[in-house]
Amino acid sequence: MKLKEFFVGRKKEIDFLEDLYNSPKFEMLILHGRRRVGKSYLLGHFASIHEENTVYFTADKSSEKSNVRSFCEQLNSVIHAGDFLSSFSTWQDVYSFFKNQRIDRRLVIIIDEFTYLYNSNPAYDTGLQNAIDHIFKNLNFFLILCGSEVSVIEEIIDSSTKPLYGRKTADLKLLPFGYKEARNFFPNYTDQEALEVYSMVGGIPLYLTLFDDSRPVKENVIKNCLSTTGYLFGEVETLLRMELKETYFYKNIMLAINAGASNLNKITDKVGEESAKVAKYINVLVNLSFIKKETPCGEKEKSRGTLYSISDNFFAFYFAFVFKHQNMLNGLISPSTFYEREFTKEKLNAFFGRRFEQICEQYLRERFFEGKMPFFAEKIGRWWGNNPVLKRQKEIDLLALDEENALFCECKYTEEKFDEAQLKDLQDSAPCINRANKYFMIFSKNGVTDGVKKAISGDERYFVVTARELF
Repeated sequence: MKLKEFFVGRKKEIDFLEDLYNSPKFEMLILHGRRRVGKSYLLGHFASIHEENTVYFTADKSSEKSNVRSFCEQLNSVIHAGDFLSSFSTWQDVYSFFKNQRIDRRLVIIIDEFTYLYNSNPAYDTGLQNAIDHIFKNLNFFLILCGSEVSVIEEIIDSSTKPLYGRKTADLKLLPFGYKEARNFFPNYTDQEALEVYSMVGGIPLYLTLFDDSRPVKENVIKNCLSTTGYLFGEVETLLRMELKETYFYKNIMLAINAGASNLNKITDKVGEESAKVAKYINVLVNLSFIKKETPCGEKEKSRGTLYSISDNFFAFYFAFVFKHQNMLNGLISPSTFYEREFTKEKLNAFFGRRFEQICEQYLRERFFEGKMPFFAEKIGRWWGNNPVLKRQKEIDLLALDEENALFCECKYTEEKFDEAQLKDLQDSAPCINRANKYFMIFSKNGVTDGVKKAISGDERYFVVTARELF
């Protein structure tokens, strides 16, 4: 298997870090994001660019004394202050050293997994706040605090009652790669194959590197996702245990959503627990970006029923194909036989179709951002509600709006071309939204039929995007 370069993309993020590095004043960046998203690799890459003046320290769950000594080893390797640094046993010792030390050059201090320091010593944030206010602000420092524990970061950084509130000068939430960035991992795959891998594993860099594009997608799925020795076989269980208690209950919620329960009442019925408890646990999953909460595009958040869906592609894949069959896959059926039995063309196309809307939304957002659409959208998302003309419920795959314009999108990932009946269904969406100017975009894996081409020919309100044109 060819070894892939792990660090791919992230140009915007590196440029952002460079701007802060070149700032003439003290900067404090909070870098956060879900586990496995590549925070440490981003910081490692940035540190390698400024290796001579970057202290990169990864905290652990050990004592303050142990962490301080590890930090001082890294610090001494950069500033060469002498062996006496090894005598430090508290963070106050470190802060006092900086107070009395003259450092003429820009010094980058990266503390990865910094929430461990707070968890082991609740007074850590108070000490750091004093150091920032009375020492660091007067020095040419670029301090980066990085962590994955969302709730802890929010508690110690963004809570107005906590000492570190208001001290950060920059904030960066690292997101998974989009489908275009993920494409760079697979130069030997076709566009369709790359889209399908992205639909299964999402934009987490580590997951993408596991797929060897010199081998068929099917072989990679069997090896990495269905074999008990595969890295991704137990990944969802591992992530849930790292982030949550009562993992069984959280899994039941996501299983219910995967089975089609999209609102709180339906999820509550399937899970069999009180609505208040289910709502509380759903909010935790939303905060972790495992599921997403949606209201109809253009309407107030609590205007009508909120819908929930699994936002993470790999979680969606896992609960669609693997979760219910774990016992079987643990020695009762070969992974390859299981693939042939469960991964039918019909099931795969249905799964890819559901994830395709997310890809189309990414494409649409980029087009609006670049000014390549007939207006600038203020809101983009799904829409559902009553069609006032047809007197029935209607769903719009994607809707983009400003005060005067609306763009209606249909997203189809099927072998068949988008036909006249589907065009009429798209056009029937128009009365649902009251806007002066209305446009229509057809996302279709294999394009449109000749009849659709003829019907929309020369009409500048219509746009067609095939899977190939997404790139």
